[in-house]
Order: sequence, then structure tokens, then C-alpha cells
Amino acid sequence: MKRSTGDDLAGAFDEVFRLVIRHLTEHGGLTFTAVMCLGRLEREGPVRLTALGAAEGVSQPSMSQLVQRLERQGLVARIRDPEDGRASLIEISDAGRALVASRLRDRHDRLAELLATLAPEDEASLRSAMRVAGPIVRRLIETARAAGAGESV
Repeated sequence: MKRSTGDDLAGAFDEVFRLVIRHLTEHGGLTFTAVMCLGRLEREGPVRLTALGAAEGVSQPSMSQLVQRLERQGLVARIRDPEDGRASLIEISDAGRALVASRLRDRHDRLAELLATLAPEDEASLRSAMRVAGPIVRRLIETARAAGAGESV
């Protein structure tokens, strides 16, 4: 059975994800979910625990345990919700921000090392492809965010 163009494209994305997750991202004792939560808090700012869990696709009890672990590590803190004094928000700490920035730098450095192994014509082809693909991928991210925001956040 012949694979569709959509299957080929999905397979190519899967390979890119494998490169990023397995070969470029150092989790350093943190779970993938923990790393993703820190990144979300860095990008989007403080949020209620229930909203964070929903955004990450994690149950409230599991998110509560994760946030407690991140608090003990000094990577997040709870702050008072200015709109509802009875509730709290989860906020990334300065140590959490530094960790996110360090991991991003490390990932970029590892990718630069890999890219340096490419033949010049392969690098030029990849550069050209990324100029075209980059804006399209950003639109896909925005579409995914909008769909996620409409569901539960």
C-alpha cells in the first residue's frame, strides 16, 4: 500500500522530533513533562495549576505532584492570584529561567555541532528548506495553540 503525502510529512516530522528529543535535549534528571512545563511557564507566565495541567495534558493530581517536586528544586514558586486572593498561580523562578535558558543554549550548541558535519551543499539545501518551512511550522504551532486554548484552558 502506497503511503500518502501526509504520512510522508508526518514521518519526516517524527524524525525531526526524534533528533530534538533524543539527541539534542538533555533532560538532566527532569522528566519531559517537567521540562515542557518550565518552558510553558517561561513563555506564557504564571498560571493556575489546573490550567497548567490541562495545557500539558496531565491530570490535576499528577500536575500537583510535579509542581511540588519543581518547588522543592527551587524551579517554580506559588504566588497569590491577583484576581482571586484565595487561589495561587504557579510561576517559574529565576533558577527555573536560568535552567531553561541553559538548556536552550546547550541544544543550540549541540545542533550547531551536528550541522557542522554537513557537506556545504547539504547545509545550503537545509538552509533553503528552513526559510520555506519555518514560517509554515510557526503557523502550525499557532493553530495548535489556538485549538488547545479552545479546548480546556
